[in-house]
Amino acid sequence: MSSSLRESRRMALVSFIAALFLFPVLSMAQDSELEALKATVKGMQQDLQKALTRIEQLEKEKTAGAAKLEQVEKSVRAGQSAPSVLNPAIGMAIDATAEHRAKTGGDFNLRAAELGISASIDPYARAYAFINATRDEVELEEAAIVTTSLPWNLQARAGRFFADFGRLAKFHPHEYAFVNTPLSLERMVGGESKADGVELSYLFPTPFFLRATAGGYNKLGAENERLDDTKSRAWSRFTYLSRLHTYFDLADNHSVELGASLAYTPSIRIPEEPHGGSRSLSGLDVTYRYQPLGSTLYEGFTVGGEFFGNSERVERESSFRRMRALGGYAYAEAKINREWAAGFLFDHAPSLSSPGRKTIGYSPFVTWNLSEFNRLRFQYSYFDDQVREEKAERGNQFFLQWTTVLGSHTHGFRTR
Repeated sequence: MSSSLRESRRMALVSFIAALFLFPVLSMAQDSELEALKATVKGMQQDLQKALTRIEQLEKEKTAGAAKLEQVEKSVRAGQSAPSVLNPAIGMAIDATAEHRAKTGGDFNLRAAELGISASIDPYARAYAFINATRDEVELEEAAIVTTSLPWNLQARAGRFFADFGRLAKFHPHEYAFVNTPLSLERMVGGESKADGVELSYLFPTPFFLRATAGGYNKLGAENERLDDTKSRAWSRFTYLSRLHTYFDLADNHSVELGASLAYTPSIRIPEEPHGGSRSLSGLDVTYRYQPLGSTLYEGFTVGGEFFGNSERVERESSFRRMRALGGYAYAEAKINREWAAGFLFDHAPSLSSPGRKTIGYSPFVTWNLSEFNRLRFQYSYFDDQVREEKAERGNQFFLQWTTVLGSHTHGFRTR
């Protein structure tokens, strides 16, 4: 037997003996590792069970918290109107003029002492009222309820309010950029668009402001003497309105506001026209504003105007006659700084009963804003009158206006 063979056998015997002694040790090591692995898995299972239990607990707490939050929100909404009910926003505007007219001479005139009250009723509606006192009378100008939470971007308004016709007709005179209501607005609309009725508006979901309005009223216009709103009557003798209104930016410093309005009365009783007829009043309004972003809010330039078309179908004996009148106004105002502004108003006012006759007015004006709540304004007006009515304006006129505001007195987004 060779030495190499004997060496191989010796190594095999040694390996066998070593395996006999090491096997229990290796087996014990594997058992220990297995037990450790089992313990780790068991610990992970316990941690997972704890996590699942915690998740379930948190979900229950979340559900309970959501229910409690909803209950709190309901109680908050229920009491939301309490502060304004107990303490509504109250304010007053006082507007007085010293004036001289070529037709009538001089006069001191308390044009308005207007008291405004507004408050939230509940989460679903708010209300406001304006009571105006002049040297001749005390009158309820507005008293309306407005919804605040209708679905589908809808809003309803009911009561006495300024109907959504045109632009300037929704203003009170002390809010104008000039002293007086344009004569075209007085003759065509009746001054302020005051109306007793109901309106429904829809705000389109567009990237710019776009709103449509529909309404029905006893009549349209505070000084509208061509319609009677004091009696119950057929629904054909009410006035119905539609309007589309938009506002958008042309650039960072430039914006435009546009509107189109239509008021239709199927059946009217026109003074001195015993057989009656129908009336359609349309209006287009545009306002351009330049507001430099690098300056203050008290600098800028505004150009605006409205165009009115009145069409009346009048019955005379056995035939009908169509009377049409076109008119409007345009103005420009430059805001020089915080205190001073100046502008010019042009007015074209036809006669509705004699459409071929008209009154043309020219009115430069200067405004001195002593503060946010105190303002003086001077205006000169000249009217070239062809109407020759009792209430017609003519000749040279001079006005000094003093307007002050006390407390909370707002009418919404006016000048932008």
